[in-house]
Amino acid sequence: MGPNGNRYKVVVVDDEAVAVKAICCIIENQCPEFEVVGTAGNGSEALELIGRTSPDLVLTDVEMPVLNGLELVREASGRQPNLCFCIISGYQDFEYARDAFRGGVLDYLTKPIVPSQMLRTMKNVEEKLRKFYYDRRVGIFRKICMGETIALEEIQAFFPYKEFYAALLRENGLPRRYSPAKEPELYGTMDEAYMVYGRDNMEELFLIPREVLGQQPLIDYMTRVERRQKTEGSYTTLLYYGEPFSGPEISEKIRDLYYWLNTLSTVGLSQVADLDNKRLLMERVPSPDITELTGILQELEQYAKTGRYDQIQKCIAKAFAGWEEEKRPQIWLEQAMRRILSFIRTQTREEESLIESEYQFEDAFYYSTSMEMLWQNLYTPFRHLTEKEKENYKVDSPEFFEKIKIYLSEHISEPLSLQAISNLFAISQAYMSKLFRKYTRQSYNQYLTGIRIERAKQLMDENRALFVKDIAEMVGYRDQFYFSRIFHSYTGQSPADYIK
Repeated sequence: MGPNGNRYKVVVVDDEAVAVKAICCIIENQCPEFEVVGTAGNGSEALELIGRTSPDLVLTDVEMPVLNGLELVREASGRQPNLCFCIISGYQDFEYARDAFRGGVLDYLTKPIVPSQMLRTMKNVEEKLRKFYYDRRVGIFRKICMGETIALEEIQAFFPYKEFYAALLRENGLPRRYSPAKEPELYGTMDEAYMVYGRDNMEELFLIPREVLGQQPLIDYMTRVERRQKTEGSYTTLLYYGEPFSGPEISEKIRDLYYWLNTLSTVGLSQVADLDNKRLLMERVPSPDITELTGILQELEQYAKTGRYDQIQKCIAKAFAGWEEEKRPQIWLEQAMRRILSFIRTQTREEESLIESEYQFEDAFYYSTSMEMLWQNLYTPFRHLTEKEKENYKVDSPEFFEKIKIYLSEHISEPLSLQAISNLFAISQAYMSKLFRKYTRQSYNQYLTGIRIERAKQLMDENRALFVKDIAEMVGYRDQFYFSRIFHSYTGQSPADYIK
């Protein structure tokens, strides 16, 4: 189907009326995914027809009067860069039309037209068009999500539905901004009727045409999605526009979704917010004063001067308890903790590189599912202040790390959160993350997702009769649709296409 869910529109161009009739007959009777919206006898007539009908595909003969097929391809491509072509010619020498294949031509047919050959070609063209429109929609959607300005005409061409709903679902903390071990972006598959994009595999932004959702309230649908995908022990932030909006508003709505995610996201606190009700939203936004940190830092300085490092830890823990009660958002906590940790480094002359410290800082917010866990992860590098020595560094060995990898491989169908694995091996989450960066150059999530996808591929190779739902469960995913998006992001194929 075309970008609007209807049949692909076709223009047929040939100076032989018999050939035009034969092609149209085959398409109308045996190609349900296509409809002929017009015919032309030469390239000049075709240009005018293309301008009026905006087809998805042009089937054109090469040898024609006035303007031949190759000239038509070049001229029409310049006016409509997204237009696709299929060349028809009595010339069986592909070198003749080689240049055309560099300019939007998807396939090649030879005369006389044989129905079986044309059906194979149209099936091939259908798959290419389907992927073409998918890639274009994904590219435009990603640009919108990245804040780029997209021409209204382009949005309307590839998102032609009249009205949409939008929702943003995030598990745990905000995306990393500096870590080199960022997870691949997440995209919906070609088989889904709506668009999905995530800056990593902990996030999904949904753009759903109103026709697809029907009478079902968006919040009901998204609540089911959240329940299927939520990892045990995690927290989620679900933001949505429950009222439909028009295509020209897509960019604005998506910007708002990201803005409110940054504003509201709070470590350990699951939240649901309807962005259509801005008045209630504003009441939920805390307005803490960063200057309160001055008093805390002065208190810490006094403790540091007298060597009372145990009191430093208690002071910060007390502040954390207050911030948790007040539901301080992650953005504010990041500001506060950067100042506090910078002070601690200054007092202790900590030798950890600033780059490694930043990675640990990001990981702490990314993986922590409660304020208590966040404090433990942030303070881990400085725990030697009160314990006289650093964390047991004998675990920093290839042999120890190999045990972790073996365990993950043998329990791949289980949830395997970073917290659970860290507890199992009796080390902190911060230190576990550091081990994965050191030995795999990946984050824990990225490594785990990678071995899950490789196991899924292995299962598909060994038994192609398995259902995608069963494979998803065998490698640790409860939601087959979420698994399909992850699989596609890592391999470039949907599980269904891979099994083929």
